[in-house]
Amino acid sequence: MRSNIKKEKIISKGAEASLYYGYWFGKEVIFKYRIPKKYRIIELDKSIRTERTLNEARALIKVKKYGINVPQVFEIDSANSTIVMKYIQGNKLKDILFDLDDNLKKKYFYEIGRIISILHKNGHIHGDITTSNIILTPEEQIFLIDFGLHEYSDTIEDKSVDLHLLKRVLISSHGKYYEFCFNAFLEGYRSEYKSAGLSDSDDIIRNIDAIETRGRYVKSEDRL
Repeated sequence: MRSNIKKEKIISKGAEASLYYGYWFGKEVIFKYRIPKKYRIIELDKSIRTERTLNEARALIKVKKYGINVPQVFEIDSANSTIVMKYIQGNKLKDILFDLDDNLKKKYFYEIGRIISILHKNGHIHGDITTSNIILTPEEQIFLIDFGLHEYSDTIEDKSVDLHLLKRVLISSHGKYYEFCFNAFLEGYRSEYKSAGLSDSDDIIRNIDAIETRGRYVKSEDRL
């Protein structure tokens, strides 16, 4: 490894990827390394990890152009299935939600709704909208992270599934505040669609109930 690139410590280890904190040419960064899967044929595993690394990095670069706060990509090391991105200083929404007063909850979830609406209007599906993948900075900026399950789609179904995941997370992890927060989120989501003269948001939101009724919700990583 080049002397101006240094991994200092691992901060997260998941089933799909490990995150390392370190430095890249003097900048604080996160190295996201996709872990090899021993149960897959080596060539196939390499191809899958490379494809997913490129998909995530390109998605981060694209959505940043819409004015959405996401980590800046500094380097894509496809040979090693690694993305080098800016380290975002702040707290996960999951860790501080219970400490926020109602005004801040409404403010943040309304804005998060707008952010996801911007993604959806431009054909991006985040794939893992959870309170663990939203960071609030000391300057009260909202950053959306972890585009590892990102997909391109313009269907009502895929957008509804994206929203349904957040609803499930709020119910399971933040039940006491679920309805208040999700309603604020939907308000922001609708407002962004309607500001562009689009009515799709009503169909997308209605379809959340249809997904629950059908019992057809399947996480993206389980569709493989």
